[in-house]
Amino acid sequence: MGKSRLKTKVKEKSLEIIIGIAVSILVAFILYFIFERGEKVKEVDIIENRIKSADGLLDDKMYEEALEKYDALEIEISPQNSPERFAHVAHKKGVCYYRLGLKSDKEKYMTKAIRSCLGALKIRTAEKYPLDYAKTQNNLGNTYNKLAEVRDMETNLNLAITAHEEALKIRTVEKYPLDYAQTQNNLGGTYHNLADVRDKETNLDLAITAYEEALKIYTVEKYPLNYAGTQSNLGGAYRDLGHVRDRETNLNFAIDTYKKALKIYTMENYPLDYALTQNNLGAAYGDIATVRDKETNLNFEIEAYKEALKIYTVENYTLEYAMIQNNLGVAYRILGDVRDKEINLKLAIAACKEALKIYTVEKYPLNYAMTQNNLGAAYGDIAAVRDKEIYLNFAITAYKEALKIRTVEKYPLDYAMTQNNLGVAYNDLAEVRDKKSNLNRAIDAYNEALKIYTPDEYPIYNETISANLTIAKQKLEE
Repeated sequence: MGKSRLKTKVKEKSLEIIIGIAVSILVAFILYFIFERGEKVKEVDIIENRIKSADGLLDDKMYEEALEKYDALEIEISPQNSPERFAHVAHKKGVCYYRLGLKSDKEKYMTKAIRSCLGALKIRTAEKYPLDYAKTQNNLGNTYNKLAEVRDMETNLNLAITAHEEALKIRTVEKYPLDYAQTQNNLGGTYHNLADVRDKETNLDLAITAYEEALKIYTVEKYPLNYAGTQSNLGGAYRDLGHVRDRETNLNFAIDTYKKALKIYTMENYPLDYALTQNNLGAAYGDIATVRDKETNLNFEIEAYKEALKIYTVENYTLEYAMIQNNLGVAYRILGDVRDKEINLKLAIAACKEALKIYTVEKYPLNYAMTQNNLGAAYGDIAAVRDKEIYLNFAITAYKEALKIRTVEKYPLDYAMTQNNLGVAYNDLAEVRDKKSNLNRAIDAYNEALKIYTPDEYPIYNETISANLTIAKQKLEE
Protein backbone atom coordinates (compact mmCIF):
# COMPACT_ATOMS: atom_id res chain seq x y z
CA MET A 1 0.00 0.00 0.00
CA GLY A 2 2.88 2.37 0.75
CA LYS A 3 4.42 1.51 -2.60
CA SER A 4 1.12 2.22 -4.40
CA ARG A 5 0.90 5.69 -2.87
CA LEU A 6 4.52 6.36 -3.83
CA LYS A 7 3.86 5.36 -7.43
CA THR A 8 0.81 7.62 -7.55
CA LYS A 9 2.82 10.54 -6.23
CA VAL A 10 5.54 9.91 -8.80
CA LYS A 11 2.98 9.77 -11.60
CA GLU A 12 1.35 12.99 -10.43
CA LYS A 13 4.75 14.66 -10.22
CA SER A 14 5.64 13.45 -13.72
CA LEU A 15 2.32 14.71 -15.05
CA GLU A 16 2.93 18.10 -13.47
CA ILE A 17 6.35 18.26 -15.11
CA ILE A 18 4.91 17.29 -18.50
CA ILE A 19 2.11 19.83 -18.16
CA GLY A 20 4.64 22.44 -17.09
CA ILE A 21 6.82 21.71 -20.09
CA ALA A 22 3.80 21.80 -22.41
CA VAL A 23 2.64 25.09 -20.96
CA SER A 24 6.15 26.51 -21.28
CA ILE A 25 6.32 25.44 -24.91
CA LEU A 26 2.87 26.87 -25.58
CA VAL A 27 3.75 30.15 -23.88
CA ALA A 28 7.01 30.30 -25.79
CA PHE A 29 5.18 29.63 -29.05
CA ILE A 30 2.58 32.27 -28.28
CA LEU A 31 5.27 34.77 -27.35
CA TYR A 32 7.18 33.91 -30.53
CA PHE A 33 4.01 34.25 -32.60
CA ILE A 34 3.20 37.59 -31.00
CA PHE A 35 6.76 38.76 -31.54
CA GLU A 36 6.81 37.60 -35.15
CA ARG A 37 3.40 39.09 -35.82
CA GLY A 38 4.54 42.31 -34.21
CA GLU A 39 7.62 42.34 -36.40
CA LYS A 40 5.48 41.73 -39.48
CA VAL A 41 3.09 44.48 -38.44
CA LYS A 42 6.06 46.77 -37.97
CA GLU A 43 7.36 45.74 -41.41
CA VAL A 44 3.97 46.40 -42.99
CA ASP A 45 3.79 49.77 -41.26
CA ILE A 46 7.25 50.66 -42.58
CA ILE A 47 6.21 49.66 -46.13
CA GLU A 48 2.99 51.67 -45.84
CA ASN A 49 4.92 54.71 -44.64
CA ARG A 50 7.37 54.38 -47.51
CA ILE A 51 4.49 54.17 -49.99
CA LYS A 52 2.92 57.27 -48.44
CA SER A 53 6.27 59.05 -48.67
CA ALA A 54 6.59 58.20 -52.37
CA ASP A 55 2.98 59.24 -52.99
CA GLY A 56 3.71 62.55 -51.28
CA LEU A 57 6.63 63.20 -53.59
CA LEU A 58 4.38 62.45 -56.56
CA ASP A 59 1.79 64.90 -55.25
CA ASP A 60 4.54 67.51 -54.90
CA LYS A 61 5.50 66.93 -58.56
CA MET A 62 8.91 65.48 -57.59
CA TYR A 63 8.53 62.68 -60.10
CA GLU A 64 12.10 61.42 -60.33
CA GLU A 65 12.46 61.32 -56.54
CA ALA A 66 9.15 59.47 -56.27
CA LEU A 67 10.28 56.96 -58.88
CA GLU A 68 13.41 56.14 -56.87
CA LYS A 69 11.25 55.20 -53.89
CA TYR A 70 8.74 53.26 -55.99
CA ASP A 71 11.57 51.33 -57.67
CA ALA A 72 12.98 50.33 -54.28
CA LEU A 73 9.53 49.30 -53.06
CA GLU A 74 8.87 47.25 -56.18
CA ILE A 75 11.90 45.08 -55.37
CA GLU A 76 10.65 44.34 -51.85
CA ILE A 77 6.93 43.88 -52.57
CA SER A 78 5.83 40.80 -54.48
CA PRO A 79 2.56 40.48 -56.41
CA GLN A 80 1.94 37.16 -54.61
CA ASN A 81 2.33 38.35 -51.01
CA SER A 82 1.08 41.91 -51.36
CA PRO A 83 -0.85 42.26 -54.63
CA GLU A 84 -2.70 45.49 -53.78
CA ARG A 85 0.44 47.33 -52.76
CA PHE A 86 2.34 45.99 -55.76
CA ALA A 87 -0.41 47.21 -58.11
CA HIS A 88 -0.54 50.57 -56.33
CA VAL A 89 3.20 51.07 -56.82
CA ALA A 90 3.04 50.03 -60.49
CA HIS A 91 0.12 52.39 -61.11
CA LYS A 92 1.86 55.31 -59.42
CA LYS A 93 5.04 54.66 -61.38
CA GLY A 94 2.93 54.95 -64.52
CA VAL A 95 1.66 58.34 -63.35
CA CYS A 96 5.24 59.53 -62.72
CA TYR A 97 6.40 58.43 -66.15
CA TYR A 98 3.35 60.03 -67.79
CA ARG A 99 4.00 63.38 -66.11
CA LEU A 100 7.70 63.27 -67.04
CA GLY A 101 6.73 62.46 -70.63
CA LEU A 102 4.67 65.63 -70.83
CA LYS A 103 7.88 67.60 -70.33
CA SER A 104 10.50 65.71 -72.35
CA ASP A 105 11.43 62.40 -74.00
CA LYS A 106 7.77 61.68 -74.68
CA GLU A 107 8.26 58.34 -76.41
CA LYS A 108 10.59 56.95 -73.74
CA TYR A 109 8.51 57.96 -70.75
CA MET A 110 5.10 57.14 -72.25
CA THR A 111 6.37 53.69 -73.19
CA LYS A 112 7.49 53.14 -69.59
CA ALA A 113 4.17 54.48 -68.30
CA ILE A 114 2.27 51.98 -70.46
CA ARG A 115 4.43 49.14 -69.18
CA SER A 116 3.68 50.17 -65.59
CA CYS A 117 -0.07 50.44 -66.22
CA LEU A 118 -0.15 47.01 -67.86
CA GLY A 119 1.76 45.62 -64.88
CA ALA A 120 -0.82 47.04 -62.50
CA LEU A 121 -3.65 45.60 -64.60
CA LYS A 122 -2.32 42.07 -64.13
CA ILE A 123 -3.54 42.44 -60.56
CA ARG A 124 -6.23 45.08 -60.89
CA THR A 125 -8.75 42.99 -62.77
CA ALA A 126 -12.30 44.12 -63.43
CA GLU A 127 -13.62 41.29 -61.24
CA LYS A 128 -11.43 41.78 -58.16
CA TYR A 129 -10.72 45.51 -58.14
CA PRO A 130 -13.23 47.15 -60.48
CA LEU A 131 -12.65 50.78 -59.43
CA ASP A 132 -8.87 50.50 -59.56
CA TYR A 133 -9.18 48.63 -62.86
CA ALA A 134 -11.21 51.49 -64.35
CA LYS A 135 -8.83 54.13 -63.03
CA THR A 136 -5.79 52.38 -64.48
CA GLN A 137 -7.51 51.77 -67.81
CA ASN A 138 -8.40 55.46 -68.01
CA ASN A 139 -4.79 56.42 -67.36
CA LEU A 140 -3.61 53.82 -69.86
CA GLY A 141 -5.87 55.38 -72.48
CA ASN A 142 -4.45 58.83 -71.82
CA THR A 143 -0.92 57.47 -72.11
CA TYR A 144 -1.55 55.71 -75.42
CA ASN A 145 -3.06 58.98 -76.64
CA LYS A 146 0.15 60.85 -75.84
CA LEU A 147 2.38 58.14 -77.31
CA ALA A 148 0.37 58.46 -80.52
CA GLU A 149 1.77 61.98 -80.89
CA VAL A 150 5.26 60.61 -81.54
CA ARG A 151 4.78 57.18 -83.17
CA ASP A 152 2.30 54.62 -84.54
CA MET A 153 -0.49 57.15 -84.35
CA GLU A 154 -3.41 55.06 -85.53
CA THR A 155 -2.38 51.94 -83.60
CA ASN A 156 -1.88 53.79 -80.33
CA LEU A 157 -5.07 55.80 -80.67
CA ASN A 158 -7.04 52.58 -81.21
CA LEU A 159 -5.42 51.15 -78.08
CA ALA A 160 -6.37 54.33 -76.22
CA ILE A 161 -10.00 53.97 -77.30
CA THR A 162 -10.07 50.35 -76.15
CA ALA A 163 -8.68 51.35 -72.74
CA HIS A 164 -11.21 54.16 -72.28
CA GLU A 165 -14.05 51.85 -73.29
CA GLU A 166 -12.85 49.29 -70.73
CA ALA A 167 -12.91 52.00 -68.07
CA LEU A 168 -16.47 52.92 -69.06
CA LYS A 169 -17.65 49.37 -68.38
CA ILE A 170 -17.13 50.21 -64.71
CA ARG A 171 -17.51 53.96 -64.75
CA THR A 172 -21.19 54.08 -65.63
CA VAL A 173 -23.17 57.31 -65.57
CA GLU A 174 -25.49 55.89 -62.88
CA LYS A 175 -22.86 54.67 -60.40
CA TYR A 176 -19.87 56.95 -60.98
CA PRO A 177 -21.07 60.03 -62.87
CA LEU A 178 -17.92 62.15 -62.41
CA ASP A 179 -15.57 59.35 -63.45
CA TYR A 180 -17.91 58.65 -66.37
CA ALA A 181 -17.72 62.27 -67.49
CA GLN A 182 -13.93 62.35 -67.16
CA THR A 183 -13.47 59.24 -69.27
CA GLN A 184 -16.01 60.38 -71.87
CA ASN A 185 -14.09 63.65 -72.23
CA ASN A 186 -10.86 61.69 -72.65
CA LEU A 187 -12.51 59.36 -75.16
CA GLY A 188 -13.73 62.38 -77.11
CA GLY A 189 -10.18 63.70 -77.32
CA THR A 190 -8.94 60.37 -78.62
CA TYR A 191 -11.59 60.14 -81.34
CA HIS A 192 -10.80 63.75 -82.24
CA ASN A 193 -7.14 62.85 -82.73
CA LEU A 194 -8.01 59.71 -84.70
CA ALA A 195 -10.01 61.89 -87.08
CA ASP A 196 -6.68 63.32 -88.28
CA VAL A 197 -5.64 59.83 -89.41
CA ARG A 198 -8.73 58.24 -90.95
CA ASP A 199 -12.53 58.35 -91.22
CA LYS A 200 -12.53 62.04 -90.36
CA GLU A 201 -16.26 62.62 -90.35
CA THR A 202 -17.11 59.40 -88.48
CA ASN A 203 -14.52 59.96 -85.77
CA LEU A 204 -15.44 63.61 -85.31
CA ASP A 205 -19.07 62.57 -84.84
CA LEU A 206 -17.92 60.06 -82.21
CA ALA A 207 -15.82 62.75 -80.51
CA ILE A 208 -18.78 65.12 -80.37
CA THR A 209 -21.01 62.38 -78.93
CA ALA A 210 -18.45 61.65 -76.20
CA TYR A 211 -18.02 65.34 -75.30
CA GLU A 212 -21.78 65.80 -75.13
CA GLU A 213 -22.04 62.75 -72.83
CA ALA A 214 -19.48 64.36 -70.53
CA LEU A 215 -21.47 67.62 -70.53
CA LYS A 216 -24.53 65.79 -69.18
CA ILE A 217 -22.58 65.61 -65.91
CA TYR A 218 -20.25 68.61 -66.26
CA THR A 219 -22.93 71.28 -65.94
CA VAL A 220 -22.01 74.94 -65.69
CA GLU A 221 -23.63 75.18 -62.25
CA LYS A 222 -21.94 72.19 -60.58
CA TYR A 223 -18.62 71.81 -62.38
CA PRO A 224 -17.87 75.10 -64.15
CA LEU A 225 -14.21 74.39 -64.95
CA ASN A 226 -14.88 70.91 -66.32
CA TYR A 227 -17.79 72.41 -68.24
CA ALA A 228 -15.58 75.07 -69.79
CA GLY A 229 -12.82 72.62 -70.70
CA THR A 230 -15.22 70.20 -72.36
CA GLN A 231 -17.03 73.02 -74.20
CA SER A 232 -13.67 74.15 -75.56
CA ASN A 233 -12.91 70.61 -76.72
CA LEU A 234 -16.35 70.35 -78.28
CA GLY A 235 -15.75 73.61 -80.13
CA GLY A 236 -12.59 72.18 -81.69
CA ALA A 237 -14.46 69.09 -82.88
CA TYR A 238 -17.28 71.15 -84.42
CA ARG A 239 -14.76 73.43 -86.13
CA ASP A 240 -12.97 70.46 -87.70
CA LEU A 241 -16.28 68.90 -88.70
CA GLY A 242 -17.09 72.17 -90.45
CA HIS A 243 -14.22 71.41 -92.83
CA VAL A 244 -15.97 68.17 -93.82
CA ARG A 245 -19.69 68.94 -93.97
CA ASP A 246 -22.35 71.53 -93.09
CA ARG A 247 -19.65 74.19 -92.87
CA GLU A 248 -21.71 77.12 -91.67
CA THR A 249 -23.82 75.10 -89.23
CA ASN A 250 -20.87 73.40 -87.55
CA LEU A 251 -18.77 76.56 -87.42
CA ASN A 252 -21.66 78.34 -85.71
CA PHE A 253 -21.76 75.49 -83.18
CA ALA A 254 -18.01 75.91 -82.67
CA ILE A 255 -18.31 79.64 -82.07
CA ASP A 256 -21.19 79.10 -79.66
CA THR A 257 -19.27 76.51 -77.61
CA TYR A 258 -16.16 78.71 -77.39
CA LYS A 259 -18.32 81.57 -76.14
CA LYS A 260 -19.81 79.27 -73.49
CA ALA A 261 -16.31 78.36 -72.36
CA LEU A 262 -15.36 82.03 -72.14
CA LYS A 263 -18.16 82.67 -69.66
CA ILE A 264 -16.07 80.64 -67.22
CA TYR A 265 -12.60 81.26 -68.62
CA THR A 266 -12.44 84.96 -67.82
CA MET A 267 -9.23 86.92 -68.29
CA GLU A 268 -9.11 87.74 -64.58
CA ASN A 269 -9.61 84.23 -63.20
CA TYR A 270 -8.18 81.94 -65.89
CA PRO A 271 -5.95 84.07 -68.10
CA LEU A 272 -4.20 81.24 -69.99
CA ASP A 273 -7.41 79.36 -70.73
CA TYR A 274 -8.96 82.68 -71.75
CA ALA A 275 -6.15 83.39 -74.20
CA LEU A 276 -6.18 79.90 -75.73
CA THR A 277 -9.95 79.93 -76.16
CA GLN A 278 -9.84 83.41 -77.72
CA ASN A 279 -7.29 82.11 -80.23
CA ASN A 280 -9.55 79.18 -81.08
CA LEU A 281 -12.56 81.47 -81.34
CA GLY A 282 -10.62 83.70 -83.71
CA ALA A 283 -9.78 80.72 -85.91
CA ALA A 284 -13.45 79.71 -86.04
CA TYR A 285 -14.44 83.24 -87.08
CA GLY A 286 -11.76 83.11 -89.75
CA ASP A 287 -13.24 79.89 -91.10
CA ILE A 288 -16.82 81.13 -91.16
CA ALA A 289 -15.66 84.30 -92.94
CA THR A 290 -15.18 82.10 -96.01
CA VAL A 291 -18.91 81.30 -95.95
CA ARG A 292 -20.68 84.55 -95.06
CA ASP A 293 -20.30 88.08 -93.73
CA LYS A 294 -16.61 88.11 -94.62
CA GLU A 295 -15.69 91.54 -93.31
CA THR A 296 -17.71 91.21 -90.09
CA ASN A 297 -16.31 87.81 -89.21
CA LEU A 298 -12.75 88.80 -90.08
CA ASN A 299 -13.08 91.74 -87.72
CA PHE A 300 -14.35 89.35 -85.02
CA GLU A 301 -11.36 87.10 -85.75
CA ILE A 302 -8.89 89.96 -85.34
CA GLU A 303 -10.61 91.16 -82.17
CA ALA A 304 -10.31 87.66 -80.66
CA TYR A 305 -6.61 87.44 -81.49
CA LYS A 306 -6.02 90.85 -79.92
CA GLU A 307 -7.74 89.63 -76.76
CA ALA A 308 -5.41 86.63 -76.69
CA LEU A 309 -2.41 88.95 -77.00
CA LYS A 310 -3.40 90.69 -73.78
CA ILE A 311 -2.21 87.51 -72.06
CA TYR A 312 0.23 86.08 -74.59
CA THR A 313 2.84 88.82 -74.34
CA VAL A 314 6.22 88.46 -76.00
CA GLU A 315 7.94 88.60 -72.61
CA ASN A 316 5.89 85.93 -70.83
CA TYR A 317 4.59 83.62 -73.57
CA THR A 318 6.99 83.94 -76.46
CA LEU A 319 5.83 81.06 -78.63
CA GLU A 320 2.13 81.76 -78.11
CA TYR A 321 2.79 85.42 -78.97
CA ALA A 322 4.43 84.38 -82.23
CA MET A 323 1.56 82.01 -83.05
CA ILE A 324 -1.05 84.75 -82.60
CA GLN A 325 1.01 87.24 -84.61
CA ASN A 326 1.16 84.77 -87.49
CA ASN A 327 -2.60 84.23 -87.25
CA LEU A 328 -3.14 88.00 -87.23
CA GLY A 329 -0.99 88.29 -90.33
CA VAL A 330 -3.23 85.86 -92.20
CA ALA A 331 -6.42 87.60 -91.01
CA TYR A 332 -5.23 91.08 -91.97
CA ARG A 333 -4.14 89.83 -95.38
CA ILE A 334 -7.59 88.36 -96.10
CA LEU A 335 -9.29 91.51 -94.76
CA GLY A 336 -7.23 93.41 -97.30
CA ASP A 337 -9.27 91.70 -100.01
CA VAL A 338 -12.40 93.34 -98.60
CA ARG A 339 -11.37 96.87 -97.59
CA ASP A 340 -8.45 99.19 -96.92
CA LYS A 341 -6.16 96.94 -98.91
CA GLU A 342 -2.87 98.74 -98.38
CA ILE A 343 -3.46 99.44 -94.68
CA ASN A 344 -4.44 95.87 -93.87
CA LEU A 345 -1.62 94.36 -95.93
CA LYS A 346 0.90 96.53 -94.10
CA LEU A 347 -0.59 95.27 -90.83
CA ALA A 348 -0.30 91.71 -92.14
CA ILE A 349 3.37 92.23 -93.04
CA ALA A 350 4.09 93.79 -89.64
CA ALA A 351 2.43 90.86 -87.83
CA CYS A 352 4.40 88.26 -89.82
CA LYS A 353 7.64 90.10 -89.10
CA GLU A 354 6.78 90.09 -85.37
CA ALA A 355 6.26 86.34 -85.51
CA LEU A 356 9.58 85.88 -87.28
CA LYS A 357 11.40 87.57 -84.41
CA ILE A 358 10.55 84.43 -82.47
CA TYR A 359 10.23 81.84 -85.22
CA THR A 360 13.87 81.73 -86.27
CA VAL A 361 15.06 79.18 -88.79
CA GLU A 362 17.43 77.66 -86.22
CA LYS A 363 14.96 77.18 -83.37
CA TYR A 364 11.58 76.74 -85.07
CA PRO A 365 12.21 75.80 -88.72
CA LEU A 366 8.67 74.65 -89.54
CA ASN A 367 7.05 77.74 -88.03
CA TYR A 368 9.67 79.88 -89.74
CA ALA A 369 8.80 78.35 -93.11
CA MET A 370 5.05 78.74 -92.55
CA THR A 371 5.38 82.40 -91.58
CA GLN A 372 7.77 83.16 -94.45
CA ASN A 373 5.20 81.69 -96.83
CA ASN A 374 2.48 83.88 -95.31
CA LEU A 375 4.76 86.92 -95.48
CA GLY A 376 5.46 86.19 -99.14
CA ALA A 377 1.71 86.10 -99.85
CA ALA A 378 1.22 89.48 -98.13
CA TYR A 379 4.10 91.00 -100.13
CA GLY A 380 2.63 89.57 -103.33
CA ASP A 381 -0.76 91.14 -102.58
CA ILE A 382 0.58 94.60 -101.70
CA ALA A 383 2.59 94.56 -104.92
CA ALA A 384 -0.72 94.95 -106.71
CA VAL A 385 -1.22 98.27 -104.91
CA ARG A 386 2.19 99.95 -105.09
CA ASP A 387 5.92 99.44 -105.62
CA LYS A 388 5.23 96.31 -107.62
CA GLU A 389 8.81 95.29 -108.41
CA ILE A 390 10.09 95.92 -104.88
CA TYR A 391 7.37 93.95 -103.15
CA LEU A 392 7.45 91.07 -105.62
CA ASN A 393 11.18 90.72 -104.98
CA PHE A 394 10.39 90.66 -101.25
CA ALA A 395 7.76 87.99 -101.91
CA ILE A 396 10.21 85.85 -103.90
CA THR A 397 12.83 86.14 -101.15
CA ALA A 398 10.27 85.05 -98.54
CA TYR A 399 9.14 82.02 -100.58
CA LYS A 400 12.75 80.97 -101.13
CA GLU A 401 13.34 81.19 -97.39
CA ALA A 402 10.33 78.95 -96.82
CA LEU A 403 11.67 76.43 -99.36
CA LYS A 404 14.91 76.06 -97.41
CA ILE A 405 12.81 74.12 -94.92
CA ARG A 406 9.92 72.91 -97.08
CA THR A 407 11.89 70.43 -99.15
CA VAL A 408 10.24 68.00 -101.54
CA GLU A 409 11.65 65.04 -99.56
CA LYS A 410 10.42 66.07 -96.11
CA TYR A 411 7.33 68.21 -96.70
CA PRO A 412 6.09 67.53 -100.24
CA LEU A 413 2.68 69.21 -99.94
CA ASP A 414 4.07 72.38 -98.35
CA TYR A 415 6.84 72.33 -100.95
CA ALA A 416 4.29 72.17 -103.78
CA MET A 417 2.13 74.96 -102.35
CA THR A 418 5.11 77.27 -101.89
CA GLN A 419 6.46 76.47 -105.36
CA ASN A 420 3.10 77.47 -106.83
CA ASN A 421 3.18 80.73 -104.87
CA LEU A 422 6.72 81.36 -106.07
CA GLY A 423 5.57 80.72 -109.64
CA VAL A 424 2.82 83.33 -109.30
CA ALA A 425 5.33 85.89 -107.96
CA TYR A 426 7.73 85.29 -110.87
CA ASN A 427 4.83 85.45 -113.31
CA ASP A 428 3.79 88.85 -111.94
CA LEU A 429 7.37 90.12 -111.87
CA ALA A 430 7.66 89.25 -115.57
CA GLU A 431 5.17 92.06 -116.20
CA VAL A 432 7.68 94.56 -114.80
CA ARG A 433 11.10 93.35 -115.94
CA ASP A 434 13.08 90.49 -117.44
CA LYS A 435 9.98 88.95 -118.99
CA LYS A 436 11.56 85.87 -120.51
CA SER A 437 13.77 84.85 -117.57
CA ASN A 438 11.03 85.44 -114.98
CA LEU A 439 8.45 83.51 -116.99
CA ASN A 440 10.88 80.61 -117.29
CA ARG A 441 11.37 80.72 -113.51
CA ALA A 442 7.59 80.74 -113.08
CA ILE A 443 7.27 77.71 -115.40
CA ASP A 444 9.98 75.85 -113.46
CA ALA A 445 8.20 76.55 -110.18
CA TYR A 446 4.81 75.41 -111.50
CA ASN A 447 6.37 72.20 -112.84
CA GLU A 448 7.91 71.54 -109.44
CA ALA A 449 4.50 71.95 -107.81
CA LEU A 450 2.87 69.60 -110.34
CA LYS A 451 5.31 66.82 -109.40
CA ILE A 452 3.39 66.61 -106.13
CA TYR A 453 -0.06 67.87 -107.16
CA THR A 454 -0.83 65.05 -109.58
CA PRO A 455 -4.22 64.87 -111.35
CA ASP A 456 -5.12 61.62 -109.61
CA GLU A 457 -4.31 62.62 -106.03
CA TYR A 458 -4.97 66.37 -106.09
CA PRO A 459 -7.21 67.08 -109.07
CA ILE A 460 -8.32 70.57 -107.99
CA TYR A 461 -4.81 71.83 -107.22
CA ASN A 462 -3.51 70.17 -110.38
CA GLU A 463 -6.12 71.94 -112.47
CA THR A 464 -5.36 75.35 -110.95
CA ILE A 465 -1.58 75.08 -111.28
CA SER A 466 -1.84 73.60 -114.77
CA ALA A 467 -3.87 76.66 -115.76
CA ASN A 468 -1.16 78.92 -114.29
CA LEU A 469 1.46 76.99 -116.23
CA THR A 470 -0.49 77.32 -119.48
CA ILE A 471 -0.82 81.09 -119.03
CA ALA A 472 2.91 81.47 -118.35
CA LYS A 473 3.78 79.49 -121.49
CA GLN A 474 1.39 81.57 -123.59
CA LYS A 475 2.98 84.79 -122.31
CA LEU A 476 6.39 83.42 -123.17
CA GLU A 477 5.29 82.87 -126.76
CA GLU A 478 3.88 86.40 -127.16
